[in-house]
Formats: sequence, C-alpha cells, structure tokens
Amino acid sequence: MTPAMTTSPAAASETAPEGRPRSAGKALDWLLAALANVLVVAAWGITAASIMGSLAIPRRMLMNSEWALDFGRLPQPWMIAVGVVAIVVAHRFFALAMRRYTRGAPAYGASVLAWCGLALGVAYGAYYWAPPVVVGKQVGPAAGQSTRWGIPAYVAYYARLGLPAVFALVAGLLVLFGKQSPWRAFLRGRRRARIAALRRRAAGS
Repeated sequence: MTPAMTTSPAAASETAPEGRPRSAGKALDWLLAALANVLVVAAWGITAASIMGSLAIPRRMLMNSEWALDFGRLPQPWMIAVGVVAIVVAHRFFALAMRRYTRGAPAYGASVLAWCGLALGVAYGAYYWAPPVVVGKQVGPAAGQSTRWGIPAYVAYYARLGLPAVFALVAGLLVLFGKQSPWRAFLRGRRRARIAALRRRAAGS
C-alpha cells in the first residue's frame, strides 16, 4: 500500500493551487496592476498631446498673419483616434488587472489616473506649441504691416501656461482628495494594516 502524501500547513500556505509560490503570484499581480496604471496614464496623455497638436494650428492662426500646417514635435491629428482606442483598451485591462490584484472590487478607479494623463499630455503639448512671431501683433507679409491682437489672440497666447496649470490643479486636487485616488487608497491600506497589527498585539497580550 502506497503511503499517502501529506503537506504541512506551512508548505501549503506558501504554494498556490497551481503549485506556484504565492509570493511569485503576488508579484505578478502587482506588476500587472502597476502596468495597468501606467497604461491608463499613457493612453490619456497621448490623446491629450494629440489634441494639443491639432489645437496648435488655430492657435497660430489667431496669433500670426502667416502660418503653416506644421505640427512640429506634436502628434498628428490621426493620433487622436489611436489614443481613443488606447484609452478603451487600457481601461479594460485596468479593470481586469485590479480585480486580479485585489481578488475582488478594485481599491480605486481609473478616473484620477486619467486626469493625471491629461495633465501630462496637455503640459507636453503646450511646451511644444510654437511662439508667435511678435507678441501682441499679427505681422503681415509685407514689412511694417501688422494688426494688434484681439482678446482671442491673447487667450491663445496665454493658453500655453493656463491650460497646463488648470489641468495640473485638477489632477493634483483629485490625487489628494478624490475618492478614486490611488494615493488615498494607499493611505487607507496603511491605516487598515496598522489597525490590524494593533488588534493582533492586543489579542496576543
């Protein structure tokens, strides 16, 4: 008669049902969750930068009498469609990866990450917006011809600083105070861990 194989509780706790060490499984889950977070930020950042590239043309039209259809170092308009597809894929992967990591409902959603990506994309796009030929004047093709800027031209000019500031402010507030903030989820996890440790100490004393 073949003796039955027994497994100690310690060995069972260190091995997943598939025979894979639980520590390795947790590391893989963490890597997938981290990748999902990065992909959401990147997808929204690419989309925002692409939109900023398209907005660069009408902005130059408002500030200059002469302009060219040149996007410079900014993405082409067709990248907006690529960004939208990337957003859909990234959000679906995020939901799957976070459920796998938490073994249940995710600790936070992707909305705050999306705003962080928007802020980064807008900042990147604004940084590479071309400056006007002359600040305050639409310079004409002939020497000495110019027209003073109106309100739309000044709005277009200062949008290079205003838009990144607004998006950065919104993203920062959501990170600090939003219900779906990864930072607040991290703090909640630390708080629960401290409470659990105190309870274990109280039970052992």
